[in-house]
Amino acid sequence: MIEQLFMGQQNGLPSGGKHYNGFTWIVDTNTAREACLVLGSEEVLGQGGKGSTKAPAKPILTSSCPGWVCYAEKTHPYVLPYISKVKSPQALMGTLVKTTLSRILNISPDRIWHLAVMPCFDKKLEASREELTDAVWKEGSDGKPGKGIRDVDCVITSKEILMLAASRGIDFFNLPKEAAVPQPPFPNQAIHKFLFPPKRNSRKPQQTAGAGTSGGNLHYILHDVRSKHPASQIQTTRGRNADVIEYAVITAAGETVFKAARYYGFRNIQNLVRKLKPAKASRMTGAARRPTGKSAGLDFAYVEVMACPGGCTNGGGQIKVDDPVVVDRKGLGEKAGPEEQKAWLAEVDEAYFSADEPDSRQDAEVNAEGLVAGVSPSHIHDTLESWSDITSIDLDRLAYTSYREVVSDVGKQITDTERVIQLASKIGGGW
Repeated sequence: MIEQLFMGQQNGLPSGGKHYNGFTWIVDTNTAREACLVLGSEEVLGQGGKGSTKAPAKPILTSSCPGWVCYAEKTHPYVLPYISKVKSPQALMGTLVKTTLSRILNISPDRIWHLAVMPCFDKKLEASREELTDAVWKEGSDGKPGKGIRDVDCVITSKEILMLAASRGIDFFNLPKEAAVPQPPFPNQAIHKFLFPPKRNSRKPQQTAGAGTSGGNLHYILHDVRSKHPASQIQTTRGRNADVIEYAVITAAGETVFKAARYYGFRNIQNLVRKLKPAKASRMTGAARRPTGKSAGLDFAYVEVMACPGGCTNGGGQIKVDDPVVVDRKGLGEKAGPEEQKAWLAEVDEAYFSADEPDSRQDAEVNAEGLVAGVSPSHIHDTLESWSDITSIDLDRLAYTSYREVVSDVGKQITDTERVIQLASKIGGGW
């Protein structure tokens, strides 16, 4: 597995490395992200596209941050009805790869190995969820979560990539950026066009600072709403700190047609979930109850929630300023403190916003529907329909997921046998 990550410094990943066991395809998660943006906006705006599940309660909360989802499942299960049912880009890409290849090539999904590179250690937890296995989508299943074959087999972070390279004496920063050997076409034309869209002719970045540092969920929804109200404007109001921002789409006539917010960091998340907590029934007849929801100041249709302050570019799996590779390259010595980390994060954000991404416009002149924040909804819809047709699986089971309350075992009495099983699982054993 590790050998597959660094396939030789001369020819890049497709060369196969020492044991010639390279990846067949290397795809950009941004393509799956665009599909999640379109589905997420339709969920929030109640458009109910093909295959959509029953909409969550308002305000709908982002589901792409596994740290936040895990926190809600373990500590605040009353929040779960509010969480978006759209899969994260990582999860959607895993399902897309496993379902299409297993159907087209007529092979078992356990013969397909999918690795994801992410900025967050909690993405490993997401990949292990029973809701994200073939038990949900395979032929003959009842669509319920189970211990099946994972849609995403392995997740590593950007920090771990550098650690692996250093442990093998590989100069990661001098690896070629372009593959010497072109990737073979994906065995379906529609999915190939989705996974490998043509590059833009210009160097203008598609991901702007206004979209935020976590994939642009809220940004896309705001622009989708604005596109439906000509001459409307997006108004921004800073909250109690830099990681809380409120947004409103206001028409030319001054009417507020949509309100949303961004809550980053657990300190702010705790304030958010506190406002969503249902009131306890009073034992006194006619006694007033504590207001919740809209009456408690949460008059939003959507809230983008991320566990990390600053968003995903500040994820736990990202390279920090005090990591040896940064200290050495910048010559910081003992100066890698909070201010240096802040400056480093600004550099990471700048790199993120300036990245040259593929253009989802297959043929701009043919796209009569137009783009929303650089994404073509019609192209996404066509791709999703093709995916469902190829696999003969409803989009409900492909693109959406579910959540469950997780009951803690803290303080629970367990037998010696159960304790041994838990220990064996933690050290890699099996029963």
